[in-house]
Amino acid sequence: MKNSAFSLGLIGTLVFAHQPVMDMAPRWSGGYGFQVRYESFGSDLTIHEKDILSSYFQQTFWLEGIYTWHRSKRITFKLPYHMIEHQDSDFVSKANSFGDLIVAMPLKKYSNFKRRTQNFGFTPQVRIPLNQEITSASGYLGGGISLSYSSESFSFYQLYDVFGWMYSEKDPLLGLDINLGIHPFHDNATNTGLFAIWDVTARWQEFSTTIQTGPVIMPYRQNVIARVEVKFPVIENGKRPQLSKGLFMNVGIGFVF
Repeated sequence: MKNSAFSLGLIGTLVFAHQPVMDMAPRWSGGYGFQVRYESFGSDLTIHEKDILSSYFQQTFWLEGIYTWHRSKRITFKLPYHMIEHQDSDFVSKANSFGDLIVAMPLKKYSNFKRRTQNFGFTPQVRIPLNQEITSASGYLGGGISLSYSSESFSFYQLYDVFGWMYSEKDPLLGLDINLGIHPFHDNATNTGLFAIWDVTARWQEFSTTIQTGPVIMPYRQNVIARVEVKFPVIENGKRPQLSKGLFMNVGIGFVF
């Protein structure tokens, strides 16, 4: 396939740093939870002047879980199921399969103040291939480290997460996730509320840079929390011909106990 090198520029999943459940819960010893998410991205547009007949579209369903044996110590897992449609010139391929399992151990230091709470996080994580075949989205043994800070008051929420990944079969990845938002509604009687957040996602690899941004809505009630986000690319460049990541969408719902 004459455009295979062109298409390989899209290797890499966009969501690495966020942890279940929706980065927010549980926050108590002995808590546990799970969430399911659907994400999609891809396009047939190049980020260079020369257009090449090629496209890549990826849809992924995630099953993710968490257990906190102590408020500051937890373990999480993320298991993806990928559906990929890839075209090079007149050749079209489709592949559906489970992706790489990601296991992490978020360690957090919480501090409570009169009007807000905050935490600093350190998260080692490992990516474990579940099959031998290497695709654009899976088949990569790797290890990662995340450093994060989160703060929440009655009216404002912020999250900053810097992380890196090293892989056995592809270029290292450096990432930055920023969430800044407001907490416009909360009802103590029913534990019901809403976060409205603006997300910035940046990814750097040896041959590419991608920065995306967009709105996030997070409603919650009792032990259920949801997240809906849409992001669009504002910066995309690279040393190799490659496709735009296109519009990114993520929809998820989580439960904590």
